[in-house]
Amino acid sequence: MVRFKNRYVCFEIMLEPLHSTTDSQPTKPLVLSNQDILRLVRENVKLNFGDSGVGHILAGMQVKHFNPHTRLGIIKVPRDHIKMVSATLALIPHVKKTPCALRVRHVSGTIKKCQKSAIRTDRELILAYHKDANVAQLLRDSESQISALEI
Repeated sequence: MVRFKNRYVCFEIMLEPLHSTTDSQPTKPLVLSNQDILRLVRENVKLNFGDSGVGHILAGMQVKHFNPHTRLGIIKVPRDHIKMVSATLALIPHVKKTPCALRVRHVSGTIKKCQKSAIRTDRELILAYHKDANVAQLLRDSESQISALEI
């Protein structure tokens, strides 16, 4: 019996500012569900790699986590097609008609290492965005959501 090997991709959606401003305040949370992310990636794989590309990733791809406040997510991808999905993430021009860029932050063979990377990145983003009193609570919430992923 053959074991299916996967890779876990930690990615960030970076929204492009409408006007050039000097403040680094976060914009409104991007309202996306796991299904929205999955649909977005599948549509762009089809656009860039055709029906064959969609057929390769269709069964094995799954969105494990997405945080709308920090716009950080984790996707499980079949190992053989990680380059296709990484390229697709880099080529996505907009999300729900909002101009953006997607950046792959980390690729790992285990969800545990991807979780650690996501927690570290979430902490950096939350500390950069929020300089008020509820930072500790946001950090705890974010870490508990990411740690609750199935291992």
